[in-house]
Amino acid sequence: MRKSGFMKRYLFKLGLLIILLTQTAVNGYGQYYNTIFWLQGIPQSTYANPALMPQPQAYVGMPGISSLYGGFGNSGFAPRDFLRKDSNDNFFWDDENLLQSLKKQNMLEADVNNELLALGFMANRNYFTFSIAEKVGTRFAYPEDLMALLIKGNDHFMQENRSANFAGIGIDFMHYREFGMGFSRQWTDRLNAGIRFKALQGLSNVWLERNSLSINTNPEDYGLLLNADLLVNVSSPVPFSPLDSLDSDFVFEPDIYDYLTNFKNLGGVIDVGATFRLTERFTLALSATDLGYINWKQGVENYVLKGEFEFDGIDLNDFFNDDENSGFDQVLDSLKNVFDIEETTFSYRQMLAPKLYASVAFDLSPRHKIGLLSRTEIYDGRWYPSFTFSYNVRPIHAFSLALSYSVIHWSYANLGVGFNLNLGPLQVYVVSNNVFGGIQPHTVQHASAQLGINWVFGYRPKKEDVVPSIVW
Repeated sequence: MRKSGFMKRYLFKLGLLIILLTQTAVNGYGQYYNTIFWLQGIPQSTYANPALMPQPQAYVGMPGISSLYGGFGNSGFAPRDFLRKDSNDNFFWDDENLLQSLKKQNMLEADVNNELLALGFMANRNYFTFSIAEKVGTRFAYPEDLMALLIKGNDHFMQENRSANFAGIGIDFMHYREFGMGFSRQWTDRLNAGIRFKALQGLSNVWLERNSLSINTNPEDYGLLLNADLLVNVSSPVPFSPLDSLDSDFVFEPDIYDYLTNFKNLGGVIDVGATFRLTERFTLALSATDLGYINWKQGVENYVLKGEFEFDGIDLNDFFNDDENSGFDQVLDSLKNVFDIEETTFSYRQMLAPKLYASVAFDLSPRHKIGLLSRTEIYDGRWYPSFTFSYNVRPIHAFSLALSYSVIHWSYANLGVGFNLNLGPLQVYVVSNNVFGGIQPHTVQHASAQLGINWVFGYRPKKEDVVPSIVW
């Protein structure tokens, strides 16, 4: 049985499917609103706090292109941490510096976003918004020990007389569609409050719900002993269970129409927020978003792996070849023989990763504003903070500009810029939290870009009796 060929074909087709989905996808569920937060000439800036009101009296997003977002991040290291120069300006791989740059727990993330429908309008002191969004995102949490094993091998842990602990590993891929309805109101001259309800249509998911994993090394023959207690949940348009039936004839070809119209994995979340004018110039904004979950019921498979697995290592030269007795085949066969793999089809509930925002803004003048923003994402019980300082200016009625500096997951090389340009009712905007990606790519740990086109109508007069946080 040629499992390595099957796995290569499966991963290739899965990659193609993900690319196809992300081409039609929307707001990634880890999207960063750091630079865009106080650019309220852009209607999508209010998604981080439903209490904030867009400047136009009404807007309609250009279908399919009102918000296109792509971003990635790595809290652990940047390319400069492992690719360094010696005294002769020659590049070399610095393993030690890479490991020193890591924290005990680290996270890789990637999101691709797109908005299918968006509209909103002002009615007296109230603002109503509606949106439909596809959300695709992935997270991989990895402990320092995993990188140490890959770089230094198991001898590193023998010298420290301890096992390699991988309990911090987390895997999460999610694709869902979001139907949002928001409401905000100016309750007093000082207070705005709002809420956004979002119904979720789950489409596919891979989630490592439980993870107890460690590796010990036999000091006599350097053999490895893997101790595992894992629970992996999958919701897929194509079944993988039973695993014993998988062979080289397996084809991953889901019906795309059935996949995108599946309404059996339902969930819901809410966003809540408030803004308060502390003084004539200071405004405080607080919000919490993505408070909720998805119930996965369709195409669900659960895999529980328990046991001890002994092996002597893997020859990477043979790992991905197509030989019948390749290292890849041997590992798969050994896993099936040694591990107690329990396969079930129980539905499960998965919480989304909440985001907490706190910001204070100071109006330098009617056209100039500075702001401080704290954003914290809670994933797998751990808090991942970011902080942003921004300067916002609207030199003319049809143009707004934001410049920002952010510390994201303790990465300091994040200089952002964003603007919106209104050509009559047609609005074009571009925002990035880190432009260093094009200037100094070796320093980048986080990068994102968001752009879109809206139709905007009826900007309110400058001397209107509203909260200063929403009109400059």
